[in-house]
Amino acid sequence: MSENHQDQPSLETTTETKAEPRYIGGAMLPGLVEARKAIEPIVHQAGLEFVGIEKAQEGRRPVLWVYLDHPDGITVDQCGDVSPEISAVLDVHDPIDEAYDLRVSSPGLDRPLMHDLHFQQNIGKEVEIKLMSPLQGRRKFIGIIEKIELDVQIKSTDGVFQVPLELMQRARLRYDEEELKALLKA
Repeated sequence: MSENHQDQPSLETTTETKAEPRYIGGAMLPGLVEARKAIEPIVHQAGLEFVGIEKAQEGRRPVLWVYLDHPDGITVDQCGDVSPEISAVLDVHDPIDEAYDLRVSSPGLDRPLMHDLHFQQNIGKEVEIKLMSPLQGRRKFIGIIEKIELDVQIKSTDGVFQVPLELMQRARLRYDEEELKALLKA
């Protein structure tokens, strides 16, 4: 009996190393890294994508936003189903040093860009970036994402800028009125 090895899987294994995402500075704030590490396994076990986490202030109360998604789009019910588990793990790990309201949500139309892969996936789209400290005298940049290497290159109405991820407090996609109408019709 002759053996045909063409149809059998190769015993050689290639280990494709998946690079860790490089997060924006706002996602690397104290407590958020620990929270992300605690939350991600729960989110993935539920079959959802962890988009990111950010801390914001609404009035006098801090809010911890956890953004989730799914390839087919995420529903309010899916967010609600995983929210108690996220809350429980955060209560156990207690990475945030103050009281806060937890909000588990879809990323929405103005999707937050939390790491380099998000910027890579959105090359050619308009983004608004807010910085933790000024760059070239500015704390806010609006422009089209052209490329990402070490920094994010955006083309704005007043020039081309290299914006380091670690300086970013927040980055969100932007749409003009026509784009919004098209998205809402879809």
